[in-house]
Amino acid sequence: MNVSLPYPTEAAHWEDESHLPGHEEIFVASATGSWLTTADGRRLLDAASGHSCVNLGYANAELIEAAAQSYRTLAYCSPEHRNRPVTELAATLNALLGGGYRIRYGATGGGANELAVEIARRYWRHRGLPAKRKILALDRAYHGSTGAASFASGPGILQSPHVDRSAEFLHIAGARDTGAGTSRDLATLRQGIEAQIAAAGADTIAAIIVEPVAFAGGVIVPPRGFLAMVAELARAHGILLIVDEVITGFGRSGRWFGFQHEESVRPDIVTMGKGITSAYFPLSATAVSTAIYETFLTPGNAMNKVITMAGHPVGCDMALTVIAIMQRDGLVERVRSNERAQLSRLLTLHGLPHLREVRGLGHMWGLEFDAAEQAVEVAARCLAADVLVLRADNLIRINPPLTATDDEIGLLVDTLTAAVRGACAA
Repeated sequence: MNVSLPYPTEAAHWEDESHLPGHEEIFVASATGSWLTTADGRRLLDAASGHSCVNLGYANAELIEAAAQSYRTLAYCSPEHRNRPVTELAATLNALLGGGYRIRYGATGGGANELAVEIARRYWRHRGLPAKRKILALDRAYHGSTGAASFASGPGILQSPHVDRSAEFLHIAGARDTGAGTSRDLATLRQGIEAQIAAAGADTIAAIIVEPVAFAGGVIVPPRGFLAMVAELARAHGILLIVDEVITGFGRSGRWFGFQHEESVRPDIVTMGKGITSAYFPLSATAVSTAIYETFLTPGNAMNKVITMAGHPVGCDMALTVIAIMQRDGLVERVRSNERAQLSRLLTLHGLPHLREVRGLGHMWGLEFDAAEQAVEVAARCLAADVLVLRADNLIRINPPLTATDDEIGLLVDTLTAAVRGACAA
C-alpha cells in the first residue's frame, strides 16, 4: 500500500505528542535490523529499540518463521487450558530467574505490574492481614500507564499531570533528582525508605516495587547494593519486594535480569514484558515466589481471573525463540562487551558545559543537561545525522537493540558525542 504525505490533518488517529515543542513527526514505512525507513525513504538508526522493546531488531527472520509455524500449529488457546508453548515458557522463565517461581501471563508490561500489585494484596489477605494494601514506589519510576501501574509510576513520568492518583501508592525519593541535578547515596536512600515505612506503618504496606534501572525516569542507576538494601528492609518489615524488569529484563542490563547484578537478591515477585518477545507479540509475565503462589491454592483463594489474550501460544513460542537466539548468540555477554568497549566512551563527555552527568548500564545510557534546551538541541543534531534518540525534559536516553552491530554502536556513540559537543559549545 502506498502512503501519501502529508496525511490529512483530520486523520482519525489520536496524536499525543504532535503538539509538543521540538517534536518532529516521523512516519515509519518499514524497518529491518536496527534501522527504520520513513515513508519518504530516509533510513534512521533506531537507538531506542522502538519503545525499549525491539531487543533483536526488526524483521528478524527466525522470529517471523517461529510465529508463522506457531500460527499453523495453534493459532489460539483459551488460558483456561494447557498447551506446550505456555508451559514450556513458564519452565524456561523459572530457570532463568533461578528457580522457585510460578509464572502467570499478561499482555502488557503495565498489566504485569497491575497483576503483581493485586497478587501482593491478595497474599496478605490470605494471611489474615487485609490492611496491608499500600504500595511503596520511587519518585522517578515508570511501571505502566493503566490502573495500579499508573498509580505506582512517579507523578509525571510519561503521564499527563491530570492522571488519577491513589492515596494507597506512596512515592519515595530515588537515587537522582534530575531537576536539581543531585544524587542520593545508599544511606540517604535507606533513611528515606525507613521514614516512609515508619510514617505509613508496616502493617498497612503490601509491597515495594522498584526497577533495577529507572530508564524512563532518566536512566537512573542506583548505587551498588541498592536492591540488596531494599530487599533487606522489605524482609525486616514484612513487605513484599516486586522487581519490575519490563525494560531491564532479557539482557538489556548485561544480565538476564537486572536484579541478578546483586547475587543476594531474590524478589518475591518479578514482572516482565517488552523484550520477552522482542516486541513481536504482545506478551508479559508475572513471576511469583512459590510461597506466595501456595496461598492461592487454599479453597476460596484462587485468582479466578481470565485475560483472553494472556499466555497466547504464539506469543509464548516467540518468547521461547527469543530466548534460544539470545543463548545461542551470546547476546547477554555481548551487551556487557558493548558497554565496556563502546557505550562507556560516552563517559569522556563528562565536564562539558551544560552537561551534568552521563550514566548507564548495559545498553541503557542517559545524559542529563542543565536545561531542556540542550537536550532538544542534541536530539535534533542526532536526527539530522539519521540517528533517533529519546528526549524528555533535560534528558537524552538511548538503548539500542541487543543485536546492533559494532559499526552501528560505534556510529551511535560517535554521532551522539558530536551532537553533545556541538550543543554544549553553542
